[in-house]
Amino acid sequence: MSDSVVGREAGSGIPGRRLWLATTLMLLILVLLLGAYLLLRKPAEVTVPAPVTAAPAPDPAFAARARQLEELNRSLEAEIARLGREPSPLACPPGTARRAETPAPQTPAVAGAESPPATPAPLPTPPSGGEAAKLAAPELLGLLERATVLVVAEDSIATGFFIDETRLVTNRHAVESAKDGRVFVASRSLGQVRQGTVIGASSQGPVGATDFALVRLDGGPAAGVLPLTSSFGKLAGVTAAGYPGLTVLNDEGFRRLIGGDPRAAPDLNVTQGAVQAIQQLPGGGTAIVHTASILQGNSGGPLVDACGRVIGMNTFIAVDKQQSGRISFAQPTDALLAFLKRHGAAPTVDSRACP
Repeated sequence: MSDSVVGREAGSGIPGRRLWLATTLMLLILVLLLGAYLLLRKPAEVTVPAPVTAAPAPDPAFAARARQLEELNRSLEAEIARLGREPSPLACPPGTARRAETPAPQTPAVAGAESPPATPAPLPTPPSGGEAAKLAAPELLGLLERATVLVVAEDSIATGFFIDETRLVTNRHAVESAKDGRVFVASRSLGQVRQGTVIGASSQGPVGATDFALVRLDGGPAAGVLPLTSSFGKLAGVTAAGYPGLTVLNDEGFRRLIGGDPRAAPDLNVTQGAVQAIQQLPGGGTAIVHTASILQGNSGGPLVDACGRVIGMNTFIAVDKQQSGRISFAQPTDALLAFLKRHGAAPTVDSRACP
């Protein structure tokens, strides 16, 4: 009896082990099935909305500059209107006679289109023989101050320079906002703010394309003119003259001009450098790359050599923020002379070398 009891007790653990094995096998099968499902199923696509970027806040300095220019235009228009009602200081005194001058009719430039060209004028005979005279610093500065002017259009300020007694040149992009082609011209040498009319402009194009405008000065001759030359090379010393906005907006003369004083004008800014390269641009134009510092507002200003002759018109800059670099570009006088010839202007050209 005791043997049978022992046998029954020993055999009673077999069904329990079988149950445990069956349960383990089922769990293993479930894990395998779950793994196969996770591997074979197509991942769900979740669309995450792009973050909403707030519009950048307006630049306070830009807004202040825009308000200043608007105020300047209003005050200058009012002053010009007042001066038009008063006797002109240029009128002939009693007992004297003045030769009448009948200006040729001109068509104001239309922004974005080449203005109808005037009859091409022959260029003056350039000086020949020997070398041009290098100017001392006071002579060069005096020449630039007499011939370089601030140009104010509807919503921008720029620079221009006289090529003869009644006409000046600047960049087209600097005056394309001028209402009816009318601009204001000022400098300390002029003595009083004057009006000008855009009488010719190049067509719009990519950066580096021809970018010139011709302006006729009203109310009397210029204080000085600049000759042009295409005789220059790399490493030639150059001087840039103009009215960069960053400095002009803090100039007391400009603030007085804005305030309605027609005899006020900002001080002319001049910087010096050298020609780095004469570069062919992707758009087909040619540019003088130089190290004289220029900023917005220098557009249309002269780039002159040590002999006081214009070798190019400052037009644009390239800025590399990553490397903290900035390069200045001017359009050479070859392109400017071709533009002026189409519009009947004949500036003085000096092809001699500058020592």
